[in-house]
Amino acid sequence: MSVLDSFVDEMLQPEVPKRVLIDRMIRGLMIEKPPQFKVPAPKYTFESNLHGLIYDYQKQQVTLSYKVASSVYDDMEMSFATFRALLEGLAVCIRTQKW
Repeated sequence: MSVLDSFVDEMLQPEVPKRVLIDRMIRGLMIEKPPQFKVPAPKYTFESNLHGLIYDYQKQQVTLSYKVASSVYDDMEMSFATFRALLEGLAVCIRTQKW
C-alpha cells in the first residue's frame, strides 16, 4: 500500500463527507492560495484528517504526505494534471457512490 492508496481510501470513506474538500483542492490547482501569515507557517497547502498536500505552483507539482506518521509511507509527487484527474475521478465516485 502506498500513500496514494491511503489517500484514495480516506477520500472514499462514506461516513466522512469529502466533496467540499475535493472541490477546494481542485480549485487550489487553478488559483494559488494567498499567503497566510501565521506563526508557525502552515506546512501543508491543504490537509485532510490523515494526509497533507503541498502545492508547488512553480513546478506545477503536488506532494502527497501521510501526516499521521511520516515514516509509514513515502511521500509521493505528481503533476497538477495527474492530481486533478485523480480528484475529479474521486468526486465522480463520491457523487455516484460506486466504488
